[in-house]
Amino acid sequence: MQALDAACGPHAGVWAARLGLPLRTASAPVGDEVVLEVGPEGLALRLGAGPRVAVAPRAATHRQAGRRRDLLLRAVGRVEDDDLVVDATAGLGADAFHLAAHGVRVHMFERHPLVAALLEDALERAAAGRSGEDVRLAAERLSLTGGDARDRLAALDPAPAVVLLDPMYPVAGKRALPTKGMALFRTLVGGDDDAAELLLVALRAARRRVAVKRPVRAPPLGAASDAPAPSGSVVGTTTRYDLYAPREAAT
Repeated sequence: MQALDAACGPHAGVWAARLGLPLRTASAPVGDEVVLEVGPEGLALRLGAGPRVAVAPRAATHRQAGRRRDLLLRAVGRVEDDDLVVDATAGLGADAFHLAAHGVRVHMFERHPLVAALLEDALERAAAGRSGEDVRLAAERLSLTGGDARDRLAALDPAPAVVLLDPMYPVAGKRALPTKGMALFRTLVGGDDDAAELLLVALRAARRRVAVKRPVRAPPLGAASDAPAPSGSVVGTTTRYDLYAPREAAT
């Protein structure tokens, strides 16, 4: 944990205490570890001397695409005002903020405590209007639970209409080498090897459908397990969303 300036020191101290992290000085040498930084724009993660990775709610909220071309909105489908969509692998919250900007109520799960801290801090700042009024309104439709969705999905009441999964993409050869930002995520969370298990949990929790984001040429998630085959897909140029009926409807 590191404060980028003196004014951020108290805030960094609060987060360090909550997460059990040591406080680094601003002059500490840069190593190859992941550091949670606290700056005027909020929390960010940094791997060594690499780029800072942070939640960008304004960019996600302002992501433009016609509804017919927006893969995520098509994958989630029509939702009613009282419907809940669960983003079970929230990451930096881009999909959740995008859905919320389109009027969808979204609950996020993020199991890695450092990434969950980024989301919590970004939600607080968005709710305070620091990213603009439209982002503040989107934040009103968002909620967050830090922890593993596999342990918590079944307890949601009411049950989610849709569960969205975006597990870490597989790496296969040089063409799939991750960006520097994704390299940081792989260092933190690994390869999401238990994603197929999460899919089975999601299938028992969702009322309407489960949508799983995949590279367009990758096999369906859980293809080697006892998960059912997708009932359909929404396909883009490089990405597709596999759609699954809930477990009860699939059996």
